[in-house]
Amino acid sequence: MSMKREGDGILITEGDQKVAFYAKEAPAMNLDKGRANYFHPVYLPDGTVITENAPEDHIHHRGIFWAWHQVLIDGTSIGDQWTLSDFIHDVKSVEFFRLPQGMAMMKTIVHWKSPKYAAGARPFVEEKATVSFFEQRRNYRIIQFRIQLRSQVNGLMLGGSDDSKGYGGFSARIDLPDDVRFSSEGKKVEPHKNAVQAGKYMNVSGSMAKNGHHGGVLIYSANSFDTSTQWILRNKESMQNAVWPGREPVALSKVTPLVLKYAVVLYTGRLNEKRVLKDLQKLEWD
Repeated sequence: MSMKREGDGILITEGDQKVAFYAKEAPAMNLDKGRANYFHPVYLPDGTVITENAPEDHIHHRGIFWAWHQVLIDGTSIGDQWTLSDFIHDVKSVEFFRLPQGMAMMKTIVHWKSPKYAAGARPFVEEKATVSFFEQRRNYRIIQFRIQLRSQVNGLMLGGSDDSKGYGGFSARIDLPDDVRFSSEGKKVEPHKNAVQAGKYMNVSGSMAKNGHHGGVLIYSANSFDTSTQWILRNKESMQNAVWPGREPVALSKVTPLVLKYAVVLYTGRLNEKRVLKDLQKLEWD
């Protein structure tokens, strides 16, 4: 596993195989300064690009990302991280470590800023993320995300969309085929307008690999909060979202960081979910 600086970000590879690209800086295509701190392209083991970035239907969608509509200080909106309106991701540092047992780790520190707060001069949230990349096993690869958020101000709150959908949090904009299928715990899941209740993971599959072969993305939540089994799902022209916290905003502490824990499994062919879930349950989060 290795990384190298390339253009506006950092490319993660395993041997000569591309794994994912981290967007460290806003690229020239941007309409704003906030479009950074996300992963795109992300690749299936056969080299297929599985994510989309800035699609025409939702130009603010961006690969694998985490974001919220409601970013409030003392009840007043200071920006929309989801749509990148009045929002800046200031990536302060990126570190990369090769580790034993076939994995590598990226650590980032990102300051959340807005022209509506201190004219963009000071951060109101410090984000520390640890992203672990595991070498491919059989026909799948695991990427683990541990996202730590700590407020820098009093009265800071985060919330999903202020409607019945309440979407927000860890999300993936996936290139969906016509035969896309959603499943969790061995059962098919049907998308609805609002969040659906399912298991701790969501398997999004279909003819996603090269030449129309089967493949998919499994999103796993290792969290214990109330919405850990709620999912916003779409079968075309949208993202897939592991809901947190929902419509009602929650406070971020200046002392004790909030920690969000997710993993993504990228695979081609058919996935042995029992084997993969055993791997996911062995992941270390602290």
